[in-house]
Amino acid sequence: MTVTATLPERRTRYGLAHVLRSEFTKLRTLRSTGWTLLVAVVGTIGVTVLVTNSAAHHNHGWYQGSGFDPTNQSLTGLLLALLVLGVFGVLAATGEYATGTIRSSLAATPRRPLFLLAKVLVVGAVALVVGEVVSFAAFGVGQAIFASGTAPTASLAQPGVLRAVMLSGAFLALIALSGLALGVIFRHTAGALSVFLGLTFLLPLIMSRISNHSIRFTPIPILSNSVSAVVPQSNAVTAPEGFALMALYTVALLGLATAVLLRRDA
Repeated sequence: MTVTATLPERRTRYGLAHVLRSEFTKLRTLRSTGWTLLVAVVGTIGVTVLVTNSAAHHNHGWYQGSGFDPTNQSLTGLLLALLVLGVFGVLAATGEYATGTIRSSLAATPRRPLFLLAKVLVVGAVALVVGEVVSFAAFGVGQAIFASGTAPTASLAQPGVLRAVMLSGAFLALIALSGLALGVIFRHTAGALSVFLGLTFLLPLIMSRISNHSIRFTPIPILSNSVSAVVPQSNAVTAPEGFALMALYTVALLGLATAVLLRRDA
């Protein structure tokens, strides 16, 4: 009588570290990643140069009468970075759906919350680094241009300036994560981008027709009038309130993305 021994099947269980490496590799090899982040950096600096150069040469009375905020002015170019990093977040999700690699990704990582958590951490970390680099670079370029003219300048040692620059960079990371969530929810690049642009740029215009008071709770006014401002702006929430509000929006979208990812097939 022959007895055949059957070895137990060995199952591979991927942990967070494995999935993080996989997600970083996928993001790094996406052709759109490098170009998108390059546009964010170069475009933001270009807009900063244009905006600050036009505001650098006035008489001193003009600056005093207009409530001039050199920090806020030098960070105006971040509005372009907001758009580009939102697109970056969308593409980080929809790229897998477009190529069909989402099936193999979910097969390798069947625990979908873990899969999404790794993607959030990788995209958020990359966007945070790029956001901070862009924010500090825009501030430095803007202040150098102001110093060459007659405009007042700001330094990171002044009250509120470092907070404005750092929170502005972190705000861009939240925008990228919001784009990522929309990409997971809608799966198609065109649809996710349409919703992102609608919520970010079109919604404030619609709300302005209803009540100017409510615009301050939308992403662009939060960045422009609250997070990146040192001089208090009228009809604006405070910087901590604005940042917390954007974080709440992002968490809500990521929660919805998690629910959608769990309920449907790849």
